[in-house]
Amino acid sequence: MVHPFVKVQLVTGLKLVKTKKTSCMKGTIDPFYNESFSFRVPQEYLSEVSLVFTVYGHNMKSSNDFVGRIVIGQFSTGPPETSHWRHLLASQRTPVEQWHSLRSRAECDRVSPASLEVT
Repeated sequence: MVHPFVKVQLVTGLKLVKTKKTSCMKGTIDPFYNESFSFRVPQEYLSEVSLVFTVYGHNMKSSNDFVGRIVIGQFSTGPPETSHWRHLLASQRTPVEQWHSLRSRAECDRVSPASLEVT
């Protein structure tokens, strides 16, 4: 049985700055996270920031198996992620939620330099 969780990583430019993690959702392959995270980023650095969301599955036989990833921010992984980032910037200090389709590590690494900076 896979127990998914999400790592949320703040990357400024090409430097990993902070990592946060959701709770592990036991016994489901279709988790719903009602969790929020905040990162303190000075206004003048917002144009240099990326948030990397990586879903992992924890199981007893191996540690953490990569499931998928997206990046929003300076080095977004695609148009939906860019749109989400613009909405976040326009709605500062207000929660903004949006569904995203996970991408492979190889695809993220190919299109987003921020993806290469995280584990």
